[in-house]
Amino acid sequence: MTLTDTTGGFLDSDTWAWWQARRLRYTLALAAAGWAAYAVTLALFYGFGQPMWSNWRDAVSATLVLGTLYLLVIGAANVAYLLGPAVEAWAKPADIERYRKGAFAMGFWGSVALPFAVPLLSFAILVGSSGAD
Repeated sequence: MTLTDTTGGFLDSDTWAWWQARRLRYTLALAAAGWAAYAVTLALFYGFGQPMWSNWRDAVSATLVLGTLYLLVIGAANVAYLLGPAVEAWAKPADIERYRKGAFAMGFWGSVALPFAVPLLSFAILVGSSGAD
């Protein structure tokens, strides 16, 4: 398989175009999910009476650090996004459209759900420590 392969390879123009046409939607959804998970985590801490910050400077610095780290996570997710066309080229599914829709949906929703592991873990910790007084 060469870089100019037009027989269903990894960089086949049809395969690459289909996956690339959805990459921006994927990336924006990851960004929105990250912000939403951050907001849910903050709401949980404040709801349990344990503010995460003592002043606005702490809030700004923590948000900038976490936002920068999350940009790295989004970058890694976009590298992992390449698994879609790579597996398509390797597996050569009989029903390409069905494979693409299914693989994209699983990757999309799995990636969007993953940031919410942080508020879920935070909730478990807050509930577990709320009766420790």
